[in-house]
Amino acid sequence: MKLFKNPRPKELKTIIEKNWMPDNTVLHYTGNMFGIGCRLTSDKAIQRISGLKQRTDKSGYIALISDITWLFEQGIEVPQSLLHILHHYWPGNLTIVMPVKNKRFDTISVNGKVDFRVPGDYMLRQIIDYLGEPLISTSINVSGIPPAENLKDITKRYESWFDLGFIPNETELTEPSTIIEYADTDAEGKPIKPYLKCLRESAIPFYEIKQSFTEPTVLFVCTGNICRSPIAEYLFNHYAAIHKLPYLAKSAGLLESGAHISFNSQQLLKEQGINAEMHRSRKINPEILGGSWLILTMEARQRDIINMNYPDYSNKVFTLNEYIGDKGDIDDPINKGIDYYRSIYEQIEQALQKLIVMLKPVNYEQKDK
Repeated sequence: MKLFKNPRPKELKTIIEKNWMPDNTVLHYTGNMFGIGCRLTSDKAIQRISGLKQRTDKSGYIALISDITWLFEQGIEVPQSLLHILHHYWPGNLTIVMPVKNKRFDTISVNGKVDFRVPGDYMLRQIIDYLGEPLISTSINVSGIPPAENLKDITKRYESWFDLGFIPNETELTEPSTIIEYADTDAEGKPIKPYLKCLRESAIPFYEIKQSFTEPTVLFVCTGNICRSPIAEYLFNHYAAIHKLPYLAKSAGLLESGAHISFNSQQLLKEQGINAEMHRSRKINPEILGGSWLILTMEARQRDIINMNYPDYSNKVFTLNEYIGDKGDIDDPINKGIDYYRSIYEQIEQALQKLIVMLKPVNYEQKDK
């Protein structure tokens, strides 16, 4: 096996072009586990991997893609109700099984469904980009035996399985991906209300995924969670109900919890018939961030603080204005008069009107990053 450890991005494409033959099997790191893989188009390599693993069926193969946009570019129909789940958890530790009407996946599809995942490791996503097609991945083990979990064990017991290897300098082995299946037909093939089935619960709790599927949460963040973010939370929920969107807004701040909403914010919401009297501030934490599909801050400073302290969630953190395509922060009105509060309220309301339009299903795919 030719093993390449942490090649520089500028060298990676050249290494692949010079060394990766069409039917090679490859050692890779997904961001939480090692795997054996090959190109989607290499039936020979897939058959070789099945033989090495002593596998008699096609289950257990995952199509690793570099980004959700690849699905759209290839004309693969993504169920509308799945889109916010994909945006929420990819890149990351979630595998989604969904129906695919595309013959190029026949080698690994089971009952017309394919397992997809965008891996967390950046280098692996680059590799997939350079290949121009999915990397078919599975665990390194003979069926029925626990997977190999460290490089020393892999090179000792399984080195002959691989032609090439690409791994970063640092690897952290954690739990395998949670696997969920999307279904919208019954056993007889008749359409039913879409639902998710948990095939393997691991790194990501299924209840969290199910909540995001049925009611994805938009989290608004400001400093104290008493002025701006409560306005955004209550206004968003007001407009989401009017437009019948399947989203729920919540809010949080960077400071300690338990404070009442500011009097002026409460009064401005009351003018629109919205009662925020029961609001109490919350401080952000991993549970709140992890349960949110989208995180929108009032200022770039808050966005940067979240990204610095909670880097795992950086792919879904934006300022509110940034996300809707505008510039600048929404300033803090604390200790200012009602007229200043009203100007901030109007800024937030105008931004939310744009956000609501972006989140309507007809425009969802256009929002893909």
